[in-house]
Amino acid sequence: MEYRKFGENYMLRLEIGEEIITQLKEFCVAHEIGSGKVTGIGVVRRAKLSYFDVELGDYQHREISEYLELTSLMGNISMMEGDPFPHLHVTLADSNFNSIGGHLSEGEIGVTGELIIEPLEEVIERKYYQETGFRLLALED
Repeated sequence: MEYRKFGENYMLRLEIGEEIITQLKEFCVAHEIGSGKVTGIGVVRRAKLSYFDVELGDYQHREISEYLELTSLMGNISMMEGDPFPHLHVTLADSNFNSIGGHLSEGEIGVTGELIIEPLEEVIERKYYQETGFRLLALED
């Protein structure tokens, strides 16, 4: 990975074979980023997408092993149990211009990944909410 800082923001270029979420976590630890916004584009060669099925109460997963354009990556970074937690959604396109999207559980760079991190001034934690069964952003004062 290479990166450059612009003001308070960072532009990252991920290399072939690097896993997106792993690289983001390591970068956030190294640069003490506890919360922020993430956007990006690029090409992946393997991805695991997830979709939460409300009726089943569980995630459905789809693994894809082919080169796909990463036409849009967006999400946030917060802290969960003391570690940076990138929560990312993506849209991917194949060679026929068909798109698929969802929650990015894993993504391996195929050519490049160009990401921008916009850190926030305060750290945002995730906490468990009994009513949903999920760890959500804790935004109350």
